Amino acid sequence: MSAVLRALLVTPDNLLAGTFAELSRELGIEAHPSSRTAGLPNELQRAKYEAVLLDFDRVPDADSILAALRQSPSSKTAVVFALVSDAKQRQAVLQSGANLLVERPIEVNQIRRALHAAYDLMARERRRYFRCAAKFPALLVPENSAADFRCSSINISSRGIALETPVNSLPGDQVQVVFQLPATDSLVRAIGTVIWDDKHGKTGLSFECTRTEYQSDLESWLDKQLRDSRPTQKRE
Repeated sequence: MSAVLRALLVTPDNLLAGTFAELSRELGIEAHPSSRTAGLPNELQRAKYEAVLLDFDRVPDADSILAALRQSPSSKTAVVFALVSDAKQRQAVLQSGANLLVERPIEVNQIRRALHAAYDLMARERRRYFRCAAKFPALLVPENSAADFRCSSINISSRGIALETPVNSLPGDQVQVVFQLPATDSLVRAIGTVIWDDKHGKTGLSFECTRTEYQSDLESWLDKQLRDSRPTQKRE
């Protein structure tokens, strides 16, 4: 899963799309303009976006696109920027699932403020899906065994980890997993459940940290990896 935050821009307004895309780049957000709406509901069923800009002024089927977005398995929690100039329509759009309102005439500072306000929500949503490739030692303690064994991580997310292990496991097996986050003093302890095992030395776990501070440390570390993986934006 790419660490890049992605925004879909649904508008025929080239000035709006260009301004939003340029300001998005300041935050490392990858903008994807779309002036055509045919097929967008299907696109939203497949693609993952952390934000969607919907131009209710100039996209006749914006309501149906928003409805499809909120039913999308991959993008239903995306932050929605709704461009709505009609005062009577704004409340209805918010009730339909929009998060932030933008209005014409387009002002650079207005859009910049909206993007900054939404960035943490977008990053949090990406972190839910972000799987960080990282190699570090871990200790596994099977639930029904006094013997523990050492293994090595392949990748990790906020609720799961893939490991190289010397022992095969069965889906549903319970284990305790202990590891230190790279380049930190933070030790994480969690209770894991085996989700898959390829019988060739690789195992995938879902897990729950045993303390809230462990989860907080892990999420802070993942946030840093997410930030560091963003492409550096050159300023003209």
